[in-house]
Amino acid sequence: MHCDDKRMLHVLEQQIVANWENLKKDGFQDDSLLKELNESIIDYNEYKKSIQ
Repeated sequence: MHCDDKRMLHVLEQQIVANWENLKKDGFQDDSLLKELNESIIDYNEYKKSIQ
């Protein structure tokens, strides 16, 4: 795995964590935050598959 790939995965992981924390603070009630989390996870998985 290339250094840039590792960096990109780290950024995507941080985005997932940030979205999760925002959802926890909101009590898991905000549909837009749920959608953002879902999209972040999809982006991460798609990117990870593309570099393997």
